[in-house]
This record gives sequence, structure tokens and C-alpha cells, in this order.
Amino acid sequence: MNVTIVKRGTTDVIAEYEVHKVGNGSPPADDAYFDEAWQRAVEDGIVDLHRRRDYDFRLERPRTLYESTV
Repeated sequence: MNVTIVKRGTTDVIAEYEVHKVGNGSPPADDAYFDEAWQRAVEDGIVDLHRRRDYDFRLERPRTLYESTV
């Protein structure tokens, strides 16, 4: 899934990450994707670990090669 981190109250995209998760018989919760994207943004120095409430998250399925050309 593609996770986009957006500054709350704006449309400013802070970071975008492709996150891969495997569920145990069911799809992983959205928060699992958000948590991993947040941790990667912290490690990349893009966001402050303690300011997560200042951001919103969007989750999108990756587009296939076919969808990208249509």
C-alpha cells in the first residue's frame, strides 16, 4: 500500500512511502501501515517523533502498470 503523510489542516504532502504488510488470514489494519510509514519518516528526519498528531495519513493501493498507462 502507498501511505501519504500530510500536514494536518493543509494539503502539504510531507512524505510518501510504499509499505508492504502480510496479514494472518486477514488484511492488516490501516494503523499498521500508518505506524510503519511514521517510523520511516522519523528515521529519515522528516518529522518529529512526538508530533504525530500534527499529521494525517492517506492509504492507497498501488496502481498497476496497466492503470498507470490508461
